[in-house]
Amino acid sequence: MSPTSTTTSQPRQDQIYTSTISPPHLPRMSVYHYLFPFKKYKSKHRTRFLYYPDPNLEKPSFIDGITGRFVTRAQVEEQSKMLATGLKIKGVERTDIGCIFGMNSLEWINACFGTQALGAVVSPANYAYTPDELLHQLRDSTSSFAFVQPALLPTFLKALELDPNYSIPDNRIFLLCTKEEKENFKEQGSEAEKGWMDRFSCTEELWERSGTPKRFQDGMEERTAYLCYSSGTTGRGKGVETSHHNMTSQVQALNCSYEPIKYKDVILAMLPFSHIYGLTVTLHQPLTVNGTVVILPRFEEMNFLKAVERFKVTWALVVPPMLIALLNSPNVAKFDISSIRGFMSGAAPLSSDLIQAFEKKFPHIKMTQGYGLTETTPVSHVMNLEEAQGKGRNGKIGRVIPTYQARLVDQETGKDVEPSKGERGELWLRGPSVMKGYWRNTQATQEVFAEGGWFKTGDVAMMDQDGYFSIVDRVKELIKYKGFQVPPAELEALLLNHPDIADVGVIGVYSKEQATELPRAYIVPKSGMSAFPTPQSKLEFTNKVQEWVSSKVANHKRLRGGVILVDIIPKSPSGKILRKDLRARAVQEEEDKVKEGRVAKL
Repeated sequence: MSPTSTTTSQPRQDQIYTSTISPPHLPRMSVYHYLFPFKKYKSKHRTRFLYYPDPNLEKPSFIDGITGRFVTRAQVEEQSKMLATGLKIKGVERTDIGCIFGMNSLEWINACFGTQALGAVVSPANYAYTPDELLHQLRDSTSSFAFVQPALLPTFLKALELDPNYSIPDNRIFLLCTKEEKENFKEQGSEAEKGWMDRFSCTEELWERSGTPKRFQDGMEERTAYLCYSSGTTGRGKGVETSHHNMTSQVQALNCSYEPIKYKDVILAMLPFSHIYGLTVTLHQPLTVNGTVVILPRFEEMNFLKAVERFKVTWALVVPPMLIALLNSPNVAKFDISSIRGFMSGAAPLSSDLIQAFEKKFPHIKMTQGYGLTETTPVSHVMNLEEAQGKGRNGKIGRVIPTYQARLVDQETGKDVEPSKGERGELWLRGPSVMKGYWRNTQATQEVFAEGGWFKTGDVAMMDQDGYFSIVDRVKELIKYKGFQVPPAELEALLLNHPDIADVGVIGVYSKEQATELPRAYIVPKSGMSAFPTPQSKLEFTNKVQEWVSSKVANHKRLRGGVILVDIIPKSPSGKILRKDLRARAVQEEEDKVKEGRVAKL
């Protein structure tokens, strides 16, 4: 169990880990005015930026990677102010919360910064949600207006139908599309789609004369700016309150520790903006370094390769499943991807084996990774490409970045581990980018904060003598086999190194006979399920995998729960394995076995 807020152990000074980099100045202002300063700072010729170098206002800031349409930094600011005025005319107020439900697009960016210009709260929703999942966020967040991608309207409207006691008026539901795209829907869409185009306004139709966003008074920077929902890999997602100060402090810290982005760099953004990783690192941070960001609605192999070649992409934010897809792709050789100098991975563990395999196949692309959570806005650890090439650093998440403090706490004793011994402990974090708390959920908030304001991440980590951290597993995901801890991530990293395995997810399944959990692997074979047409062929393959694992791990880590072949491993858009789905599948499999047994007896 994780230690509670009543832990009696207090860390020594050498058990609190901080960055060796000097902390940056932290602004006390809204997210919007940090990115787009007040008019009073403007001279006749340019805007004065207080916390980072003056950008080129006419340089493209965001480019649609499919169409090539772009907006400059000046247009991002002007269009957001115009949208803010339109929202105000529609009756939206600073106390309101607005949901953005759509894939990455220029209109998503307009909706986000337009809402921020007004001073309202943005609650981004995962585009892959089912109606029931979406309703949970809409209702829990108390969203009173929403931006919706036209293609996702069926899901959105179905969500509203599920609860007659919750609604959003039609005049506060806005489409994430241009006027031209809306007209095309009218001409080419179904009768239902044509009706929706008449029923709802699009973002561009809301644009009115731009006003001056109101300045925050002292202390108002602690107001909630974003209400992202945790991925819910183990249950219903919780609203994470990210304040304006959380976000601006995060970007300031990133700018003195993250891989330096140069003027000529072109960043590829395919991580969902609805996820804090994409929201912070591909939407906010690039605006402070004069970056150009090419956006894709989501990761699709061919669109990715086309965008890299067309726009000469140099840097991309990725998650491990994307790397696996590229590593196994027969299409990469058909495109020129020589412009890419590096990838940064996050959101899910990236094993050293996968890094080595990727860099061996694509030697010009260097890899690094960072670490963070929705609750930490998100990055708390990172290393640049130069650091990542250091000996023994493959698979590590880097060092603590400025403004954060970290501890490693033993889950059983509640005491901090000894830094000189390289022991494992739950990672605890403290700093100005740690969330305010979970939205309307005092109990959940209290459960994750320890005395002194330490946030308990739930991740088990280790630190080497140079201060570089490694994430070795999740506290709640550790499999307990007869008292021994079995880290699923460790087995997954091993199995991904098998030549015949494309993807894998590991969980513990409880055995009543043995009164313990047994490690089970769900595996996607590289050759596809069609390569195993008979039960016997599947059994032979899975037995070989079990024997292979047994030859490489300690006795307690063997796959005693079995190996199951599947078409796909369920994952969130950010790449996290949805273990709750695998556990639900395991329960169903056991129920099916019982039913089959009853039939056999009859």
